[in-house]
Amino acid sequence: MPPDRWQQHNITFVDGEMARRTIAERLGPGLIEAEAGGQLTGWWFMNKQPWPLRYLADKPSPAIESLLSDFIGDGVATLCLPCVYEPETDAFGGPEAMEAAHELFHSDSRHLLTYQPSPMHLGRRETAVLLASAMMRGAGLDWFEQGDVWAKVAALRPVTNPPPPERAAELISPMQKLMTADARSLCRPNGPLHRYDEWVTAFERAGATLADLAGRGALTRGLRAVIAHHVIFHANRAGLLRDDQSALSYIAREVVMGTSDHTESPTEATASIDSVSAVNTDTITTPTADAERLRNALVDQLRTDGHARTPAVETALRTVPRHVFVPDASLEDAYANAPVHIKYDTDGTSISCASQPGVVALMLDQLEAQPGERILELGAGTGYNAGLLAHLVGENGHVTTLDVDDDLVEGARTHLAAAGITNVEAVTRDGALGYAEAAPYDRIIATVGAHGVPHAWLQQLAPGGRLLVPQRLKGTVSRSIAYEQRDGRWVSLGSEMNTFMPLRRGIADDDRRVIPLSTDGAVRLQAPAGLNIDADALAGVLDQPHTEEWTGMTVRAMESPEWMELFVTCSLPSGLIRMLFPQSAKGTLLTEDPYPSSTAVVDKGTVTYLARRLSKEKTPEGDRLWEFGVIGHGPGSDELVARVADAIRTWDRDYRHREATFEIQPLDAPEIEQRPGLFALDTPLNRIVVDWR
Repeated sequence: MPPDRWQQHNITFVDGEMARRTIAERLGPGLIEAEAGGQLTGWWFMNKQPWPLRYLADKPSPAIESLLSDFIGDGVATLCLPCVYEPETDAFGGPEAMEAAHELFHSDSRHLLTYQPSPMHLGRRETAVLLASAMMRGAGLDWFEQGDVWAKVAALRPVTNPPPPERAAELISPMQKLMTADARSLCRPNGPLHRYDEWVTAFERAGATLADLAGRGALTRGLRAVIAHHVIFHANRAGLLRDDQSALSYIAREVVMGTSDHTESPTEATASIDSVSAVNTDTITTPTADAERLRNALVDQLRTDGHARTPAVETALRTVPRHVFVPDASLEDAYANAPVHIKYDTDGTSISCASQPGVVALMLDQLEAQPGERILELGAGTGYNAGLLAHLVGENGHVTTLDVDDDLVEGARTHLAAAGITNVEAVTRDGALGYAEAAPYDRIIATVGAHGVPHAWLQQLAPGGRLLVPQRLKGTVSRSIAYEQRDGRWVSLGSEMNTFMPLRRGIADDDRRVIPLSTDGAVRLQAPAGLNIDADALAGVLDQPHTEEWTGMTVRAMESPEWMELFVTCSLPSGLIRMLFPQSAKGTLLTEDPYPSSTAVVDKGTVTYLARRLSKEKTPEGDRLWEFGVIGHGPGSDELVARVADAIRTWDRDYRHREATFEIQPLDAPEIEQRPGLFALDTPLNRIVVDWR
């Protein structure tokens, strides 16, 4: 294939977890759609930073360029640059072998995007060994020739700390099962590779093609050296760390070269590996060592992101084993910077999860728990957050954690016991009631979203105590706010943008409802249940002609417009409401770049939403800027659009460089005179004053 037909984009993601989610949820489907539309073919990637995406096309794909621009605008990537692709033709054995490599890269990339490690699937390390072994057998390599390939990989990925001899001996048998297993037999129904037979076929075919080229003298490098290069490329694409690659190749080499009596054939071995339980994600390296490595890598990432700012919080996160609290998740999922959902409502909606570690760290920074303190947590979930709190307060402190569901409380108790944590009491109780039996508390932290602040929380705090609550202020705009009582007033010390699952089944319920905006229901509002919205009046509103107004307010890449969101939500009766939409709605039902956070304003049968576009202006440093606009549909949309745009401009002109403070007041407190920069938000339980002055 002519080199000038290859297109390459180097994508610099914000962090590894953001990259994994964006690639799986947005880029993968976008590539498949662009391929189906004839814009490109043969796409593949490598899993590193920056993330290189390569595909065949006469020119860069407009769909992919638009998607990459979205990544910058959404803050998931900092750079997306076009680059020249230089194939490693010599390393892969010459032009014909390079063409075969590209075919394998494409198939491998497609399957890696969809095959996710889980209790019913194999892990990335196990599939790497299975696929590499299938490729070697496809090339007709005998047992010792396969061992030589692993030795070449081990030479390129030298192990720095080889496992002790006794541990290496333990790993020989499971590794040999992987190396000699018939991967195709695992593709049968209910097998761990079910529906992934084409993945296995791609590696077998690549091995056979390379062997044919070698037999015809058309391979410019040794067959086993080329296959070793393929093994490393797949491992990199699969996201295996260098330590993983070192361990795999070291043990695989030892399986073959460590003794001369390993003569088991694939046929003889297949019967012993017929399920995930036979060879699972813990077979190659010590689970405890893996967990510690992944946990430390996660905390390193959180520190880079600006969280876990104190040594105490950092130490707690490095010490408390999250995987013990989510036993059904793989180690990779347990230590990803993402929530792990553990309970669902009857309609499939998640109602409890282990919160995203980045959010957990952010709130622990805000809480500032000290040794010896008594803490009340509202929302036990898995028990993980309570375990972190227990570590922070130490053996002389105590944590009480509440949840409304018996099964969640029992699970939290089990997980805490498994982790050896003894200074936590888990209780079934409506969190809005608090737990007076163990009051007063030095700190109260809610890990569930609230609208009003229950009176019990304030009453059960000790003098000088701190309340930390993820609070939905208006519309769907929420912030994690730390309150303390000063001179008889409950005032904020600081706040961070944050959203949690709402309180439910109690006196402070803050439920949500879904309201379709498009005829097919693809675009819909996720609105607070208590907000007065006429769903019938909004049915199919997006089918009506639109009005738009661009505000002149711009943001840089990675600059959060969170304070603008809050100001606009305070300024309008409905507030800003989250709008859910699929990727396919962009450029069809909606503009090319609708703002994905709290974005919609509603007035009777009219709706507006925020959008962005690349501005012609740039920063003094030459960086790009994105301008915010307002799009409206429905009767009188031009008037509502103008009101939203005016609120954005007011914030930009007068309040952009300020942060708001918050105060909890009783509902019968004297009313304040509201004006731009000073708002009173009434909840069913109290009044929240938001002040930018």
